[in-house]
Amino acid sequence: MTHTSEIQSHPAYKCGRLLAVIERIQSLAIGNPNATLTDRYYGSASTTPASVFGVLVRMAQPHLSKLRKQREGLAIALERALHDAMPDYFPTTLTLTEQGLFALGYYHQRREFFTPRNTTASAPTADEQPTLISEEAE
Repeated sequence: MTHTSEIQSHPAYKCGRLLAVIERIQSLAIGNPNATLTDRYYGSASTTPASVFGVLVRMAQPHLSKLRKQREGLAIALERALHDAMPDYFPTTLTLTEQGLFALGYYHQRREFFTPRNTTASAPTADEQPTLISEEAE
């Protein structure tokens, strides 16, 4: 696996991104919880994604519903991020190499959340991905 597009489309990588999106949804909906979803589920999500992501996606729905009522634009952006991060399937188990891809996806997505939005009106190139969601998005 040498091409960026191959890595970014790999289910393990996308699962990592998905966990970061779900964590962001929780954080924006309820503030600073005692234990984040990542604190509780990172280990199992990065080793046996099929056993945990159904639960995590289901847990995100009430948070999205709350955000829709309070900050509709933000909720729409987060739903788009959720759809974009969703893999075609959840692997039963991940190898050590795939666990590394999971970590890359998770941290790439978190970095994207904290990247300042580009204020110019130019369209992103094929190699660039637009910044997804900052708290100000609405």
